[in-house]
Amino acid sequence: MRVEEGRELNRYFLYLVFLNMFINVIIFVPKILIMYRYEGAVMATILSIPIGVGLAYCYSTAITKFSERGLPEILGTAKHRWLKTLHLGSIQLIWFSAGLLTLVGFIDILSRFVNPEMPKFLLLLIYLAAIFLIIQMPTERVMYLLEIILFINTPLILFIIFKAYTNEFLNWDSILEVGTHIFKWPSLKAFAAATYCFSGYGNLIIFNRVIKGKLKVWNFIIIIFLGIINAFTTFFIPIGFHGSDGVQEYLYPWVSTADSLRLVYSPIERVIFLFIMFYMSISLISISIHWHVALELIKGTLKKQISRRKSWVILSVFTGISIWGINYLNSILLMKLAVYWLIIRLVFEILVVIGFFIWARRRIA
Repeated sequence: MRVEEGRELNRYFLYLVFLNMFINVIIFVPKILIMYRYEGAVMATILSIPIGVGLAYCYSTAITKFSERGLPEILGTAKHRWLKTLHLGSIQLIWFSAGLLTLVGFIDILSRFVNPEMPKFLLLLIYLAAIFLIIQMPTERVMYLLEIILFINTPLILFIIFKAYTNEFLNWDSILEVGTHIFKWPSLKAFAAATYCFSGYGNLIIFNRVIKGKLKVWNFIIIIFLGIINAFTTFFIPIGFHGSDGVQEYLYPWVSTADSLRLVYSPIERVIFLFIMFYMSISLISISIHWHVALELIKGTLKKQISRRKSWVILSVFTGISIWGINYLNSILLMKLAVYWLIIRLVFEILVVIGFFIWARRRIA
């Protein structure tokens, strides 16, 4: 009975990876890859698949050996408390900043394409109200909410991607032109952006609490298959619609690509409105997942139950930093910050995966 339950709940691991693949499409990654389309982005996308899946496999198989325990519980008996605090603290910063960049970026998208006259501050307050409600829920309930959102939105997003691939205005010659630069060695910036597609497994730091049993090989086969589709769709579809040269003019290539699609017999003809509407919930749950992990790591660092008053102090800090981000990070600065954040994330991710994999093997042995 235990084994069957573990097999069933392996889908939760896939949800975390799928979510990161979906959010990968809309904000920073397509723009960064397109910036380096003639300078190694194709090779970066290809290399990101085995390396990203390899990192996911090493970390996921290591942490799921500690069944139904998050990282704070796993490190609870660590001898060096200062090392545990440093480890959890650095992860908190990475995860919080991931949610912050997504939040500021998507509010910029809403402000540009949906309602330019609506103050960004009001959009921020609406988002934060929903996010704070979600991140304080138990981890299992957050996962249930993620499952519902993916169940509703995934078929619709896949339909839009299908319409893009089958559109008569998709220029395959532009895609093939960029593809001829396959042997250009990738820059670190392009490679860091490409590997982010597979980084959803990192949320197991906390969500391992709801994973029962060991992960099976088919989990990673599915990730390889969908990762290939996601990586090349993210990169090549905007190039096919806007041309190998013209695509660089767009700040958010996939939003502009969605605006190029039409559903002639639909009540809503312009796909951009459907696309952004679907991604409102995807971005909301993505930010909530990252900040839920950050909040739970803060609780784990303090090693005691946080009172309601202290909890609101933490949420107030989250709010203050978010307001600062909305006021001072314009689109260009936000993109530059995202590029360097992705590089830091890649280096940090590799070090954490290797370090934890070695530590876990020694601990279990």
